[in-house]
Amino acid sequence: MIAVEIADPGRTRELRRSVLRPERSPGDPLPGDDLDDAVHLAAVVDGVVLSTCFVFPEPCPWRPADLPAWHLRQMATAAEARGRGLGGAVLDAALGVARERGGRLLWCNVREPAVEFYRRHGLRPHGEIFTDEGHRIPHLRMWAELGT
Repeated sequence: MIAVEIADPGRTRELRRSVLRPERSPGDPLPGDDLDDAVHLAAVVDGVVLSTCFVFPEPCPWRPADLPAWHLRQMATAAEARGRGLGGAVLDAALGVARERGGRLLWCNVREPAVEFYRRHGLRPHGEIFTDEGHRIPHLRMWAELGT
């Protein structure tokens, strides 16, 4: 069984930076690090963070009436650890945290190559693939209802 724990954002920052924002220097702050209500999650093996993400309460832009909603960001798994179930365990933990804290919906902007991973974990697409100023590569909006 893969253990996922709540982690300090500083402990997960280097993995998030190296996978998602490699153009930034090690130690640079990342978007969301300053969110007081974010919950950072990590799959840790032998003391090393191999997969991570964070979630925080934020209304879903295309379903604002579905409150409370939680936003999933910066899902990252070390290249050498992919295919071992770590990312799935972290995503499942994120869904659980959002649900346990009263969320009814979890949403995210998913990089196009990862869309099938999120589909396999029950997230549904919303709209079409997009690229905007804040994203360097194509993304798809995805979401999941969080049953009680």
